Formats: sequence, C-alpha cells, structure tokens
Amino acid sequence: MAPHLIVAELTRRGGRALLGALSLVVGVATFLSLQSYSAAYREAARAPLDQIGADVVAQREGDRPESFDGIVLPHSTSPLTVEDVHSIQSIPGVQAVAGATLFWSFQEEALLVALGVDPAVPVGPARLGAGVTEGRFLQTGETGAAVVDASYAAERNLTEGDSVQVAGERFPVIGLVDTARAGAVANANVYLPLSDAQRMVAASDGVSSVHPTTREDVNILFIRADPLRGEQVADEVSRQLGETALVTTPQSLSGLVGATFAAVDRFGIAIGAVALLIAVLGLLRAVQANLLERRRDMAVLRAVGWTRASLRRQLIGETVSLSAVGLVGGIAVAAGITALLSLITVSIPIPWEVSPTPHFVPGGAEGLSVQVTLDAALTPTALLVVVVITAVVALGCGYLAARRAATIKPAEALHAQ
Repeated sequence: MAPHLIVAELTRRGGRALLGALSLVVGVATFLSLQSYSAAYREAARAPLDQIGADVVAQREGDRPESFDGIVLPHSTSPLTVEDVHSIQSIPGVQAVAGATLFWSFQEEALLVALGVDPAVPVGPARLGAGVTEGRFLQTGETGAAVVDASYAAERNLTEGDSVQVAGERFPVIGLVDTARAGAVANANVYLPLSDAQRMVAASDGVSSVHPTTREDVNILFIRADPLRGEQVADEVSRQLGETALVTTPQSLSGLVGATFAAVDRFGIAIGAVALLIAVLGLLRAVQANLLERRRDMAVLRAVGWTRASLRRQLIGETVSLSAVGLVGGIAVAAGITALLSLITVSIPIPWEVSPTPHFVPGGAEGLSVQVTLDAALTPTALLVVVVITAVVALGCGYLAARRAATIKPAEALHAQ
C-alpha cells in the first residue's frame, strides 16, 4: 500500500470520492444527531423531578370533593396511610421516601393551595429551602409557621414577619421561596410543617365526608430510587397502590413533551440505522463504480509486477481512507448540530395531577411547565457504534473490491480497453 497512490487516486476521481464521503457524512451525522436529540430530551424530562431530588412521585386518585368549602383534597391526592408508606419504603431499590400533604383551602371567596412538608427528609419539597429569597425555610420539628411562595406573597403584599391565614388559622411567615427555582412539582402558595397540615386535613369535614383519614396520613410521596432500578420501583409502586395509582416518572413526563420527540425517541435508532444503511450503499456504489473505471489501471499494475496482496492492500487503503474522511466529517457535522441543539429551550409539562388547581379557577385546568435548556452531547455509545460500523463497512467494501480486482486478467483487460 502506497499512501501517495491512495491520495492520487482519491484526488484523481475527486467527484466520485466526494460523493462517497458525503453519503457517509450524512449517514453518520443523522445517526449521531438523532441519538443526541433523543438523549437530551430524556435528560430534560428528568429536570422537574431532579429539582426536588426525586425519581418517582406517587399518589392515589380518589373522589372529587362534595363541595368546595374550607379544606378539601383534590381528587388526585386521596390519603395514603402509614401502611402504604412503609410498604413502599420496603420496595427494593427505594432509597428514601418523603411524604407530603397537599390541600385546597377555600376562604373568603379565594383559593389557597397549601402543602405540608417534612424538612427532615432531603427529598421532595424540603429541597425548596434552596429557593428561599427572604427569611428562612421550615426546620425539623417546627410547627405553627409558614413559608410563602414569592409570587403569592407579592400578590398579597406579604413579607417575612407578616402572617398568613389558612382555614381560619394564622401562621407567621418566616420566609419567602421562589418555587420556580426549586421545582414546579406539588406547587403551592403556602408551605406548612407536615404535622400542621395533617392535623388540619384530618379535622376537615370537607375531607372526612369523602375520605376516611387520620392525622398520620399523607397524600403525595416523593421517592428517590436506585438509578438502575427506577423503572422497576415505579412499576412496583403502581402495583401496590392499585388501579387508582398515579405514578409520575421522567419517562411519563417525556411522553408529554410532544409528538416530535415521541417519534424520535421511539424510532430514532431505526431512522439513524436506515440513514447509515443508505450511506453504506452510497459508499459501496462509489467503490464499485471506481473499480469498473480502473480495470485497465489494475491490469497495468498486475502486468508490472503488483501481486494480488499488494492490490488488495491498495484498494482497502483507499476505501478506509475515504471512509475515515466521511466518518470525521460526519462527526464534525453532528457536533455542530448538537451545539445548536444545546441552544434550544424546551418546555417540560407538569401533569395537572401533581400540582392540581380547581378547574373553575382561571387557568386551573392547565398544568404547569418547566423551561429547560437541552443539554445535548454526542454520546460515547453512539460514537462507538458509528466508528465500529464505519470500520467494518470500510474493510468489507475494500475487501470485496480487492476480490473483484484480483479476478481481472491483465491481458483481457488491456485488450478490452
């Protein structure tokens, strides 16, 4: 194999070599870009739960309130008993579970959404402490205090040191929190100690008329799971809570982001594989066409002493070089597309069930969403796949071309020309 001859042959037939390389560039770039896009969207779908340190959010659907007066539970947050919590905590792969109590309070012709939080568990709403903009967050064992969402506080002209009324009880405001900075899951206007929220819900006639409940019940579970067992944990949680289970995972959130992503996520590998196949066929066609045009050249080389092994090395070297150019070009193009994808901000919807607001309230039927910038990158696995496929194809095409060239008889080729 003579490197200068490889360069000479590729440049001599530059048009055909360019088309062969371009087909590979397009195939490689398409495959890598689709995998980057799909992986980035899947990672973005994790953002709402990652912000609160959870992998799974579990609820149980119940009956709608009979009336909207005082404290009631949204139908997507019926009570979960202590037994339910302990059973879920025992699931293999579950690392931590934080219970919370969400309720609606209708007072003075206004709605207040409250969430009872256990600050002792570093999963779920306790992570809201990172979003405090004024004052402080709730502390372990603390009762009779409230942290207010900053937007709600601005609407009500509340600041640290004021008090907020919840179902006839007044709670001193010890801090304000920017909920948007710490997650939109289980979004509320006021955050109370869990024990206070449980006590108020258990004492509510609006709740007891629909759901039997105790002062130990919660209605939302935030679950942190072993990353390798997240889907199995979600399936088991769903099985344990039964037919009325509402289980939210990054996978379920990714299913809400739109038809385009769903199609790419489901068929991305297949589409990329087809693109690579077309690229391979384009490369094979270029190699075969090049070989047909060079029958006389091959005959001359054989006539002047080139062995079949020398001819084989030359043709394989040309094919590998052409494939390497296409591979590098495809990776470069994919890197450029991936960089552009990283400039895109996408909206990840939050299901209404995990941040419920009454439908008759303006905007109450609409779910929240989290704006996330795609963190797109070329994945090592996808890069390894295209490198291996390109290497195999290059060697295979070169070997097939060399076999055909070896069958050329110098006398017949020279006479035919």
